[in-house]
Amino acid sequence: MQINLLSIQKNNNDEFNKINEYYIKLIKNFSILNDICIFNNKIALAQNTNAQEAKKAYSTALNPHKKGFCIALDEKGKQLTSIEFAKLLQDKNEISFFIGGAYGFEKEFITQMHCSIALSKMTLAHKFVKTMILEQIYRAFCINNNHPYHK
Repeated sequence: MQINLLSIQKNNNDEFNKINEYYIKLIKNFSILNDICIFNNKIALAQNTNAQEAKKAYSTALNPHKKGFCIALDEKGKQLTSIEFAKLLQDKNEISFFIGGAYGFEKEFITQMHCSIALSKMTLAHKFVKTMILEQIYRAFCINNNHPYHK
């Protein structure tokens, strides 16, 4: 299986990177994982213009990366238990997760996904969302492979 984790964010070396690298290493025991951060001048300019322009810039940047089973992380998405999330990942060859920018996603982008999920009803910092989804991906692999981590 291949997992693509795409996020609208600048590459930062901060305290979250160590945790993310830890989970990426664990996930690689089960799957290939591509962690792709996208941020460019068009996105920066659009974010300084307005929310609508920012969302368009996110879609433009992310559209070429839609591969396999596509999941958007969106606060209006479906909330799943860890078991339900693990079932969602089963029997897929390639899964692409999309983490939007500060303004979220355009509705059209969401409708092009196979599904959208919410990690919380609260608005979360993008760095934190990335860490949470990596942990849940690892947990899902452990559930699906009867590994004791989930317990």
